[in-house]
Amino acid sequence: MTRATVVLHNGTIHGQKVHTAVAIEGSRILAVGRGEEILPHVGEDALRIDLRGRAVLPGFIDAHVHIMHTGLVESGWRIDLTNGSRDEVLAALRDAVRCRGVGEWIVGYGWDESGWRGLRYLVREELDRVAPGTPVLAIRVDGHLLTANTCALGFLPDSASRRLVDREAGHLREAAAHEMLDRVVPDRATSAEALSAAARLCHRLGVTSVHTMSRLRHVSAFMDGRADRRLRVTICPEVASFDKLEPVGLRTGFGDSWLRFGGTKIFADGSIGARNAAVSEPFRGGGTGELNHEDDVLTSMIRAAEGAGWQTVIHAIGDRAIGQVLDAHEAAGSDPALRHRIEHFELPREGQLGRAAKLGLCVSMQPNFIGNWSGPESLYVERLGEVRDRASNPLRRVVDEGLPLAFGSDGMPVSPLYGLHSAVNAPYPDQRLTVEEAIACYTVGGAWFGFEEDSKGRVEPGMLADLVVLDEDPLIEPARIAERTVEMTFVGGERVYEREEER
Repeated sequence: MTRATVVLHNGTIHGQKVHTAVAIEGSRILAVGRGEEILPHVGEDALRIDLRGRAVLPGFIDAHVHIMHTGLVESGWRIDLTNGSRDEVLAALRDAVRCRGVGEWIVGYGWDESGWRGLRYLVREELDRVAPGTPVLAIRVDGHLLTANTCALGFLPDSASRRLVDREAGHLREAAAHEMLDRVVPDRATSAEALSAAARLCHRLGVTSVHTMSRLRHVSAFMDGRADRRLRVTICPEVASFDKLEPVGLRTGFGDSWLRFGGTKIFADGSIGARNAAVSEPFRGGGTGELNHEDDVLTSMIRAAEGAGWQTVIHAIGDRAIGQVLDAHEAAGSDPALRHRIEHFELPREGQLGRAAKLGLCVSMQPNFIGNWSGPESLYVERLGEVRDRASNPLRRVVDEGLPLAFGSDGMPVSPLYGLHSAVNAPYPDQRLTVEEAIACYTVGGAWFGFEEDSKGRVEPGMLADLVVLDEDPLIEPARIAERTVEMTFVGGERVYEREEER
């Protein structure tokens, strides 16, 4: 045996019933076996880590996140409004104005009315009171609705669709929200700092790879120091940048082990929380959302992507949007070899899972949406009614149908342990997976979606040594997965995180 440089021993190894040790040489796993078999072959200068019974899992792969945005919040450039009451959100924005100075742009993220009395969205008038002379944007947690104050609305581009703007409430949706946010773009140094902050957060949470939905303008920041951040990034650029990518021959899979291109991102509809997911049955209170593209336009997008060797990554939450995506793939005659993705897939109706499987599509879902908003007296019950809430996010039926499934967080929150807990302990049977199934969705599932199944997602010889050590195997107490802690994270054989108490 080649001499190992790192050995983890006296633990439990995910997917291995009798093995207790992992030997690492360089960036890859050298061997997996019993400690008594591996330790005699370890070099004297190797780093030996006694796991003391803790569990080794493949590094988690977050298959759907907005890592630049996550970093901007983590670094403080965007104001973190998550988990705040209405008063706390407004106070945080008022404090930001005081700190940065009147007139400086303030962008906050993460307000969520689902826990507020009356379930009312944040409105323009409230922002005007805390920041009368400062442009303020407050992004709802799902990113599909933002509230702007009067000062900020003065910068709204003329090109913004009036249909997507409610000036009285200060609400902007979809493309109008994106156009407004384009007015407040971080510089390259700020972006690089944000990515480093995001990488550190991922390491603390056991995430070693991410598939990030990203604007093309951020690619240069991702390029800078990509190996130094020790986070493996697959970029899924927005379809609006496709005309810049296709002529130079870029395609899905181009890049290296630190930074590569995934699929091109397309939004078919909005979200349940923002009431603009495209559904067949109206939301409680009215409205059926809307589709972002005409049928023939979406089909043309898929055909163009396929012709240039690109996977598609299509956001579709409502059953009407899911149906449109399925129709478009059928019309385009899309190739299953490209592993085309549907993101979120929250409200499929009867027959749509079978159609998706027949078309060879892959489904990326976010179990933390269940933890956040599904179940008795939840936001989804308020928006959809109990019957549709019970049918939402049907992880169990997706797996039983044989659809390839990967988990992402969408940054709400990033934590895979929260996502795993939500999938295993979901309120309804059709939403629940076993612990093993859920872990697979956060490991081998993401590897498959990224065409990296030969190097990621399993603790086996020859695989990249991207590993997470938990205080206890999640199989032991499935009802307490959210209480597990990440003790160590390794990327390419390098320990990038160790919990403070363990040092």
